[in-house]
Amino acid sequence: MSAIGKNVDPLARALAPVVREMLIAEVERLAATMPAAKPKSASKADDDIMEACRQVASAADRLAQAKFGVGEIAARKSLERAATFLGRAMRKHGRMP
Repeated sequence: MSAIGKNVDPLARALAPVVREMLIAEVERLAATMPAAKPKSASKADDDIMEACRQVASAADRLAQAKFGVGEIAARKSLERAATFLGRAMRKHGRMP
């Protein structure tokens, strides 16, 4: 049997759809019997650090929106506080020297 080129065996051509359906059915059967993969739960350290990162990102967004406007000073201070909180969380969990 040759699947490459124009000289495909007629028997292979006739069996291909049948074999394909059988293979798909077997894959579906095996997938249904396998337990679902459970996502790894993040550690407390990762949760704390990610929350601090979200706060920094939010503060940076607020600063970008308030740039050269009335709320720029408050937004800049908020970003500084969030960055300090992130640094503290990273040091607490040994992720930063």
